[in-house]
Formats: sequence, structure tokens, C-alpha cells
Amino acid sequence: MRTMLKTAMLFVALFLALAPSGAWAYSYGDANKEDVAETFKLVVSSLGKSPADWKTAEAAHKERREEIVSHFGEEVAATLDANLKARDADLTIANYKAILIMNLDRRFDNALQSIADYTQAKLLLAKARATYEALAPYAEAKLSPEALNGLNADFDAALDAIGNPGLFGVGQKDADAEALKADANKIYGALKPLFPYAPAAGGGKNPDEAAQAAEPDAIDGTKQHAAMARESKTNPAVTVGVIAGIVVVGGGAVWAARRKGWL
Repeated sequence: MRTMLKTAMLFVALFLALAPSGAWAYSYGDANKEDVAETFKLVVSSLGKSPADWKTAEAAHKERREEIVSHFGEEVAATLDANLKARDADLTIANYKAILIMNLDRRFDNALQSIADYTQAKLLLAKARATYEALAPYAEAKLSPEALNGLNADFDAALDAIGNPGLFGVGQKDADAEALKADANKIYGALKPLFPYAPAAGGGKNPDEAAQAAEPDAIDGTKQHAAMARESKTNPAVTVGVIAGIVVVGGGAVWAARRKGWL
């Protein structure tokens, strides 16, 4: 009986040690990959060909259009529709860069609103950083190396600002919403002027008002952005895979320990 109890305790310890943080609640996809940014890269590569591959660019936009409408509004999606229809590669790419700025606003806003949930806030900051990294090659031509280094430091500071739940209270650090807001606005404020949005004519709004609505001056954590449902759901396949891996590794460790007489 004592041997069985020791075996069970060791297995539980291994399970807790090996289980990746957040595997159960936020296991969908790659946290460091942003769908909107990936679409932007595909559009840029397609339109950069000679001749431009409009078919692929239009297909990529069509696949992402519903999400663009959900997060940034029908007017923004319609502007991209018009840019593609006009076969204006420069304007299409410029407005997709602006969409990434809008996405930074969305991710930072939602991180501020989710700051009490460390795992979710961390995921949102990872998505924000993935968005920035898609823009970084274009920012390099507009900003000094010192400014770029500052942006990377601001992202690190933002991650620090969400605190840390620690492990059983060890290493716990409270989140600082004001620090996160300040860091987010440093990043957003540096990048927003570099990639302005140019709304299409006939969108029903004054162009200046449309641009301001799409790219506000500051991030305050109060704007309501549609949440991506898949971010808050568990991916059963990933979860089962994690559990299976832990069972295999943990079982092997227990078997080895018993062979050596440690149990």
C-alpha cells in the first residue's frame, strides 16, 4: 500500500511539473502567431511579385474579411475591398499595415481589460508582439536603432507589468494596470503615425473621422473589441496530446525509479 501511495504521489508531482502553464484553458494554436499579421505577409508577398498575384491576395483578404469586420468594422473591410478592386498594390499594402496598428490597439486594449487573468493577458501581449514583428521591417526604415530598441524594451516592460501568479505563491507579483497602459501607449504612439489608415471614398464617414475611429490617438482599456472565440476555448486535441505526453513521460520515470529501488 505504501509503495502504491509513493508511486501515486510521484506521478502527481511529475504531472504538475511537466504540465505547461495554461495548457488547459488557452491551448489553441501558437500564441506567438497572429492571424491578421499572417494575412498581411501573404498579401505583401503576393503583390510584390512581378506581375502581382492579385488572385492570391484577394483570396487571403476574403478569408480574413469576416474577422476584420468583427474587430475593425465594415468600413475598414470595404476600404480593403476597394483597394484590391482598384488593383492599387501600394494602397492595399499601406492599409493592411494600418490594420496591424488597429490590431495593436485591440490586443493592448483587451490585455488591459484582462489584466486580472494572467494567462489571457500574457497571450494577448504575445499576439501584440507578433503583430509588431510583422511591421518591424517597415518600421526600421522610419525609426532609429535606439527607437527600435526602445520598442522592444517597452514590450518587455509590458510583460512585466501584468505581474506573475507565481507557483504556490512563490515569485508572485501583482499586476500594474497603469504601467501596462503606459507601456502600451509608448509602443502604439510610436508606431501609429508611421502607418496611417486611408479610408476609401464613399464610406459614409468623413475621411478624417473614419481614420480617427479606426486608429484612435490612445489606448485606454475601455474600448470594446469583439473577442476571438477560439482564444477562450480549450482545443481538445492539444489538451489530450499534453495529457498523453505527461502520462508517457511520468509513467516511464516511475518505472525507472521502481527498477532502481527508489520506490
